[in-house]
Amino acid sequence: MANATATQAPSVKAGEFDRKDITRMFARLKHEVGGLVDDAGRSRPFYAKSKEEAVAKRDAAVKVLNELADRIDLLKKQD
Repeated sequence: MANATATQAPSVKAGEFDRKDITRMFARLKHEVGGLVDDAGRSRPFYAKSKEEAVAKRDAAVKVLNELADRIDLLKKQD
């Protein structure tokens, strides 16, 4: 039986922002892209059928990150 008096995690109020979510997202992003970078360096990649495909996946991930950075920069410059 669940304890009715157990404390619950504090909820974030409407106007507040939790920077921990951003930190977690960047950590996950670094982990995922790092996996593709490491895979492209292997002679027999884990996540691709060939070394060329692994390099293409790495390059595509880097391209997506650059596009995202450009879009975020545009958001900052909007009126």
